[in-house]
Amino acid sequence: MPKRVVIVESPTKARTLASYLGKEFIVLSSKGHVRDLPEKELGVELDDEFTPKWEVRDPKLVAELRKKAADASRVYLATDPDREGEAIAYDLMELLGDGDRYARVLLHEITPQAVREALRHPGRIDLAKVEAQRARRILDRLVGYQISPLLSRVLAGRRFEGLSAGRVQSVALRFICDRELEIQRFVPEPYWEVGASFPTEPPFTARLDGRLTAREDVEALVRDLARARFTVEGVEEEEVLRRPSPPFITSTLQQAASSELGFSPKRTMQIAQGLYEGVAIDGELVGLITYMRTDSVRVADSAIAATRAFVRKALGAKALSPKPRHFRNKRRAQDAHEAIRPTEVARTPEAVAPHLTPEQRKLYDLIWRRFIATQMADGVWVRRKVTIRAGEWLFRASSSRMVSPGFTAVLPVAQLDDEGAPLPAGLTPGAELPRPEIGVEEHQTEPPKRYTEAGIVRKLEQEGIGRPSTYAQIVSVIQDRGYVVREGGSLRPTLLGHLVTDLLRLYFPETVEEAFTAKMEEDLDRIQEGDLGRGELLRSFYRWFGPKLHAVEKALSGGGKPFQALSDVACPACGAPMEVRVWRGSLYLGCSRYPECRTTKNVPPNVSFRYRSDRVELGDALAAVESAPTGPCAKCGTPMILRHGRFGRYLSCPSCKATTPVPSGVSCPQCREGDLVERFGKRYGTFYACSRYPDCKFRVPGKPLEPCPACGEGVLYDDPRRGPRCSNPDCPTQAAESPAPVASRPKRGPAKKRKS
Repeated sequence: MPKRVVIVESPTKARTLASYLGKEFIVLSSKGHVRDLPEKELGVELDDEFTPKWEVRDPKLVAELRKKAADASRVYLATDPDREGEAIAYDLMELLGDGDRYARVLLHEITPQAVREALRHPGRIDLAKVEAQRARRILDRLVGYQISPLLSRVLAGRRFEGLSAGRVQSVALRFICDRELEIQRFVPEPYWEVGASFPTEPPFTARLDGRLTAREDVEALVRDLARARFTVEGVEEEEVLRRPSPPFITSTLQQAASSELGFSPKRTMQIAQGLYEGVAIDGELVGLITYMRTDSVRVADSAIAATRAFVRKALGAKALSPKPRHFRNKRRAQDAHEAIRPTEVARTPEAVAPHLTPEQRKLYDLIWRRFIATQMADGVWVRRKVTIRAGEWLFRASSSRMVSPGFTAVLPVAQLDDEGAPLPAGLTPGAELPRPEIGVEEHQTEPPKRYTEAGIVRKLEQEGIGRPSTYAQIVSVIQDRGYVVREGGSLRPTLLGHLVTDLLRLYFPETVEEAFTAKMEEDLDRIQEGDLGRGELLRSFYRWFGPKLHAVEKALSGGGKPFQALSDVACPACGAPMEVRVWRGSLYLGCSRYPECRTTKNVPPNVSFRYRSDRVELGDALAAVESAPTGPCAKCGTPMILRHGRFGRYLSCPSCKATTPVPSGVSCPQCREGDLVERFGKRYGTFYACSRYPDCKFRVPGKPLEPCPACGEGVLYDDPRRGPRCSNPDCPTQAAESPAPVASRPKRGPAKKRKS
């Protein structure tokens, strides 16, 4: 009899489904999109309908799929249950022909029961979803393909690959750049906090209600307190309830995995994809979590019931919330999929751990505990608060203690600020207290912090920009382009990132405005809901976008400079200010009088600078770099000079022109022959590697400090995120923590990459 065919995107998912369905099914993989816009041309007619030109990405693969589906009695299109998956299913139906045999199947989780249930109830392709995907793809192509060449022509004077703009990535980059400008403009202000330490049993400290911002007020307070009586004005107790957070959606999973596990959003999604598509457990491929691209906190009633039964059996009835707990979705959340949860709560992290990689174990544990906690009771604390009067000044103290852990027995939470600080039992209103020791602490206000990867995802979500499937790609792309670098766990914009943002801000302001981009996301949702046509959205977009493109093209064709980034560095040849220019992703300084003066200077990739609206301040930093001596040349003995090039810092001899990497002063612990020297990569910035590369590929992400005194086999280095750390994953100092993210294993056998 003719067999039935199931087509999915991923080869991994295809193997999992094949193990469930047996010989009566043939399971095939499309390996992602089968049709897309052409790579080397715009691929969109700039007519009234913005007609796209779709090309088959792999004709040989499509021919194979067509051949294997030709004799099938039924073809199930089981691509991912989102816009992209819907578009792939539609393309497959069109390309493989004979649409009457095709049915759409949505797999929100990959377990034998869920797959067979989905096959029993197939549906039809949602054409509105397809239209929304087409509109998004065309919008992204119009922005990216038409602005990106202009960026390189304006900033470099010619076209080359490397610079890009994007409908969503440009807004994310602007957020990061604006935060950096806030930090640069920030002026710290002093303030004072006052504490009164009472010699009671047990002793306790009360804090002044509020903080002082003028030194005169501090002096007045100290004078008043020297003669004041301290009496208890009020005592009260309150119950503090701590409720569990909703189950994970894509953005909150990425944020938690970044903050708690150190995973980048991109890596989090790769690991989650593997957990969704299936891992081998006792000889059977099993999907451990539901679909990981979702912005809905909805959970199926059957999953809630199973979770409550598990909690009652494993932890007792008191651990349960009084009634099933449901969470409310945010406005315009796509509710097609459930929240991210385990497919079977009985598969505890401990039970599946032997079958998972270390990264999979950590992420599954995070997802499982967060979900189990949603159906558990609130954590209950009791807080005792005391108000103390001293003349006209009020002091406050409090102490909290846990009464019932509730969900925190499964999902630990941070201690309350006043937890573990007991107050004396005899504090009653009107009681006079012994004279305390007054402590005055001077502080300064701090600038806003840079965005972390988790922070920028949270910001995009709050502003309604992008969709769950795009967050990881956005964060990855702005780093790959060299617009942003990770520094100590935070995202710092490079000078190139500032230049691109300001150019877009000047000529295409809508592309970096969150309100406009969020409105575009809402319009895409309206297309999916059938309330807006694709052509209407694209025509509205191009009415403002087209004239702006024309304005930049006109300025360029006239020989003008639409955008200049002047610096505070004077041209050594003619004295004119030099401007920052770009070539193949690297920066240099060129005389602003070009072509009359063709003088140029290198700009170090990690040189310090201050970015202002009228100029880039980097003259002092450049001068310090160019004049810093670093020891004699090994060939001629002339003092070497520290230079910066496209691939980071290096030492250069002004006499014989010999060059050498910047040494760290620490030997390589793996080969014991080379030295660790400074290197630079666009993706991760400065790192340190063995000077015998490629014969020895040892590297660490931070500056080497010394051979590890604890194990003698690794090297201590300054980890950008965790501080001093040993490169040896088996070092006793790492017994209680995860292995280093990119450090190689010291010489013990084959090098083994370990990640945390």
